[in-house]
Amino acid sequence: MQTLQNTIGLAPPASHAKHAPPSYSGTWVAVLVVADLTMFLLSSLTATEIGHRYWYGERSLQRVLIGDGVFIVLWLIVFERLGLYQRSYALSVKDELYYTITALALGVLPQLTLFTIIPAISTSRLVLLLALAFSIVTVGTTRAALHGLRSASMLRRRRRVAIVGRRDRAARAAARLGLAANAESLIIEVPDLDRSVDDIHVIRDGDVERVGWFEMARRWGCDTLIMTEVVPPAVMPYLLEAAAREHILFAIAPPRLESRAYSLALQKDGQQVLIVPSQLRACTPRARLMKRLLDVGVASLAVVLTAPIMLAATVAVWLESGAPVIFRQERVGLHGQVFGILKFRSMRVDAERGTGAVWARAGDDRRTSVGAFLRRTSIDELPQLFNVLRGEMSLVGPRPERPVFVDEFCRTLPRYDERHLVPPGITGWAQIHMRRLLDPTDAVEKLSFDLYYIEQWSLFLDVSVLLQTAIEVLFHRAG
Repeated sequence: MQTLQNTIGLAPPASHAKHAPPSYSGTWVAVLVVADLTMFLLSSLTATEIGHRYWYGERSLQRVLIGDGVFIVLWLIVFERLGLYQRSYALSVKDELYYTITALALGVLPQLTLFTIIPAISTSRLVLLLALAFSIVTVGTTRAALHGLRSASMLRRRRRVAIVGRRDRAARAAARLGLAANAESLIIEVPDLDRSVDDIHVIRDGDVERVGWFEMARRWGCDTLIMTEVVPPAVMPYLLEAAAREHILFAIAPPRLESRAYSLALQKDGQQVLIVPSQLRACTPRARLMKRLLDVGVASLAVVLTAPIMLAATVAVWLESGAPVIFRQERVGLHGQVFGILKFRSMRVDAERGTGAVWARAGDDRRTSVGAFLRRTSIDELPQLFNVLRGEMSLVGPRPERPVFVDEFCRTLPRYDERHLVPPGITGWAQIHMRRLLDPTDAVEKLSFDLYYIEQWSLFLDVSVLLQTAIEVLFHRAG
């Protein structure tokens, strides 16, 4: 424990906004739909031409048009239902390609089923599979390229956010927004917002532009104007009209409302406006049932497929260093419950006898030869499939930590305990975006990825993480 305390050096994460998924504007949605439509059309026509030229001979033009039309419409519906026209989960061009492949893989089974039930609307299932293969290349590449262009344009366009209100509240809002001082934010100190708009004549809305803080923000060239307090309701419509004329986004940042593991919505009851908090989607009973069904189905199949590998690992560990073959270690899971995580033993039996709990590190001399190989290939993690089947873990979720480290991080990092609102995972959002072996100073960044996953969870995101993990383990993973 002393090692952790001496090296942790952690500061609370002021913001994890850099990992938040960007919502698409109406213009960008139109660009994506047109690009996807074009690529699906190209893929479908190419597959139809190849299929009928080499396998089926002459084809009915009407049937081709119906089959290709149904194919394209179904894919656009699948993409819309999976949220691919609402926001992007991708943090990189490579991520965008992964998520496109995942969406295509999820959508092909319903299409195969539909074309089997109603053969009149399909040219052939072989053509569908060819079109799927072409779509992975064309749609995936196009979306990856558009992601790169969008990211580049967002980096070039510097934000200019003016924050109006009491200085302490404005500074706190700027920190939570992750804004750079001076370059991206302007703090305009106004101790009493009500008094600052007292002389506005609401009949003549042009007077709003005479308010000192509004004029200062406008001249500075802000694109977003944030208030730390609510201005008088009678003045609000005229402030909004003046902001709209200047193409300024108007927003309110209540000082007591911070990002936490719940969502907020506004409701109107009579003449009263209510701020209504609700559970995140990942924490609802329906989401947990869906996640559990996915876990049991995939884990059961994975146990069957990897049984020969696990048997070989068992023999190798036993021959090199004897029993025990399986290493059981206490970890903190859902709602803080402690459970025993299962791994193939990759270190000496007495690895922590003299040191107590220490953080795993690269080139650890406590590893056995077989253990080093098992860790490098992630085979040591396979017994955790049984943790999943027992309900102690999920396939995807925040990686569980040892109780001694959890206690320290909960004292040091705000929101760390929110990781335990969902089951821990064998893999997770942090695992596919960070290297496998971390040190305690990485805990802040890892927490930001874990909170992102909890806040943005969907079954599609879980499947995407599983696909990316499988590809990384098979082709890229090391360490």
